[in-house]
Amino acid sequence: MHTYFPATALTSMFAGPPRGDDRSTFDIEEWIVVSSEVRRSARRGELTGRVRAASADERRRLRADATEIVWPLVFQRVTRAAERARGHHRCASAVQRLAPECLDRFHDDVEAVVDDLFAHADLPIANLEGWLTMRMPKAVIEGYRKRRGRRGAPQRPRVPIWLATELHDDPWLVELAKVVLDWAGVDATAGASLWPLTRWAELRLRRTGDVAADEATVAAEVEVVLTAMRRRRAWYEKNVERPLGRKQAPVWFAAPADAGYAEPEPLQLVEPYERDDALLSELAGRAIDAMTEQIGRGGRVEDVVTEVLGTVFGAVPDSYGLDRLPGAEPAGPGHVVALIGDPDRLDRVIAAVVGILRGRSGDGRGPSGSR
Repeated sequence: MHTYFPATALTSMFAGPPRGDDRSTFDIEEWIVVSSEVRRSARRGELTGRVRAASADERRRLRADATEIVWPLVFQRVTRAAERARGHHRCASAVQRLAPECLDRFHDDVEAVVDDLFAHADLPIANLEGWLTMRMPKAVIEGYRKRRGRRGAPQRPRVPIWLATELHDDPWLVELAKVVLDWAGVDATAGASLWPLTRWAELRLRRTGDVAADEATVAAEVEVVLTAMRRRRAWYEKNVERPLGRKQAPVWFAAPADAGYAEPEPLQLVEPYERDDALLSELAGRAIDAMTEQIGRGGRVEDVVTEVLGTVFGAVPDSYGLDRLPGAEPAGPGHVVALIGDPDRLDRVIAAVVGILRGRSGDGRGPSGSR
């Protein structure tokens, strides 16, 4: 016999409410009433009909209570055995010790059993726990297949005969192909990697007994499997590429600096050099327009070039480039200002400007007032 926790106790155990339920305003007295109604409706065979006819608020409360009834059974009958089989003995010891990815699987299984309860409790159920235990294996499998289906992955991943032939019927490669198909259709991620190579290396050791193989070996074998799969491009896109594309983006971890802490790099929409080029082009266009106007009014080329370039390129704020690492200052506006401040380089800058203005005028002659 197990203990049924009120909503507040289960919330604290999960370090947050089960997904899809808003427990922030859950009232304990209301929970007791709803709990009695869920069991009473199940005994009368009316639970499915009541859920279908319930308002959104009542359905939320009924689902919260059903979760309270279901989760201890799922952990005892499904989660604990699965975690032991994975070698996750800590996860198998208690709900609050489940690792994040294992907790996600547990949530999914609980939701699947609750969905099955609401869909099929249309006949009198005298022993609700016994009925749930009987239906649980099928409900969990069906929930898993539905989740895969929503991701566009095959509900029952199988290695087709043509793929096994491409892999020369190698037992490990065929199993790895099935593992790849299975991984593509689940929500789990492998941190900063696309594939859980550490786990697959452990699986390879158990299957082949080859102690010399490591993650690099498995990564190379994954590429062999993917190459074989891509021989039938449409099949590969449907069964691997499409469901993989719906996974959550991998988590990025900053490499620690010498002091043990690294500031995360900001997300850049374009490369820094592209931003520098765009800014320089914009400023150059502005400078050419200003110089053309002033020289056209009789200004002396040397004076106009020095004044305009210094004004336009010197107006860039000092904060420009502060997002760069030390030693990676942009080759941008500041370098132009430095060039016109060097007498030896100023002549070359003026000659280049005169050439640009001549090309712009199209008459082959220098601008008015040029030397």
